[in-house]
Amino acid sequence: MKSFFKLIDEKFFNPFCCRNKEIYIACIDQLIEKSKEIPVLYEIDARNTLILYLKNCEYTIETENIGEEVGSGKSPQENASAILRYFRICGWITPQEVGRSGDNIASVSAYCRKLIDAIHKIFDRDANGAITNHIFSMYDILKSSFGKDSGRAIRPYLNILVPLVENESDLKNDLLILKDSIREIMRVVLKMADANSFGQFLIKDELLNRFFNDYFFIKKSGMIPSYIANIDQMLRKLRRSELYDRMIEDYQRIENLEETRAKEKIDRQFAELDSFINLEYEQEMDYIDRKINTYYNLYSTRMMMVLSNNTNLEHELNRLLICVKNLDDEDREMVLHQLSGTHRLMSMGYIGKKSFERRKKSNPNPKTAGLSVGGLSEEERQRLTDELLSETPDRYSVEKVRNHFDRLMGDRKSLRVEESGIHTRDDAIMFAASIIYSGTEGFPYEVELGEGMVETEVAGFRRVTVKRREQ
Repeated sequence: MKSFFKLIDEKFFNPFCCRNKEIYIACIDQLIEKSKEIPVLYEIDARNTLILYLKNCEYTIETENIGEEVGSGKSPQENASAILRYFRICGWITPQEVGRSGDNIASVSAYCRKLIDAIHKIFDRDANGAITNHIFSMYDILKSSFGKDSGRAIRPYLNILVPLVENESDLKNDLLILKDSIREIMRVVLKMADANSFGQFLIKDELLNRFFNDYFFIKKSGMIPSYIANIDQMLRKLRRSELYDRMIEDYQRIENLEETRAKEKIDRQFAELDSFINLEYEQEMDYIDRKINTYYNLYSTRMMMVLSNNTNLEHELNRLLICVKNLDDEDREMVLHQLSGTHRLMSMGYIGKKSFERRKKSNPNPKTAGLSVGGLSEEERQRLTDELLSETPDRYSVEKVRNHFDRLMGDRKSLRVEESGIHTRDDAIMFAASIIYSGTEGFPYEVELGEGMVETEVAGFRRVTVKRREQ
């Protein structure tokens, strides 16, 4: 690897090692985000961005000699200009170049962007799902490489083998992070001296939640073993396909090597992938399983010792029982009698109403009930029918639904359900009845059904529009 010190300025890492390092990192983050919003970042835009940030800055700027004096005694405008000059001296901003507008360009250098991005990936990334994402990525890369007219097949080494190796390397690192997380958890557990510490550890510790969420998803989802098996199968298929020969040619052209050395390099990378998928992954997961069991045993033992004031009650009780076993009958009886007086066992119970409720006796001689035989005349049947209809009128007839919408719409030609204000059950049933009567004779409205749902005070409704029919 070429020495990267020859590619960057000798002061490139100075902003990480000075008094205002947090301010400098925050300022370069602001400039990077600003450069994503505009095509070209000019010095006036960069200065205005830093001035706005420094005015709202929560850090205290200490006096520091960076070629220009930066400190809390100066205005945000002066500090912003000094910081920009300092970034240019350190190589975080490209050298002065006049742009089309006549102002100097203040673009963040490529190496600075990559460095800041790497720092954020290392320290700020979310570890949840990292392992499974690498496995899914490897599966998707291999599956897409065998597709018809696949774009990855154009340059198979760069588009297939390189991302596979990168995902495999990242997967190894994430498994190591899992293992280190277990060690960190064990170290924390060993330092706990009271029950309150255990409670706070279980409730608030984000490392514990992040670790176990990722681990249990891998172990219990049921998908990962099948994906691993498919990745292994497709790797074997890839090595036997024409893409393998094209990978060697692609690598020869990129590195300008002979075919033998290129083939040796490609074979070594395939061997690493095969070894990891078929051997190392299982070994790492088995190691994590053993460490998890060790963690549970350690946690249980430590919790028991903390609650018993660092005394192993199980051990002491075992010693007591052995001593009692070896005593004579009289001595054993006396010891057990004295031990029974050292603790008190109380039994508590509850009486409910069912316990003292008297059961009602059934009548053994009920009178036989019969059905009276008789009939109704036609006049009586008609009278009862008329009384039933008059007592329970049709509340949602065509006429009543029409009158309801006449009141709602007034002079309007259409009414949507979200505009009507459905507040009661009757309002909702009126809309439902309008859908039933739509297009029938005597009902002067038609209903047009729309897409989606509308939440009202009564229930969820499909989007409908009631329109007045032309006479």
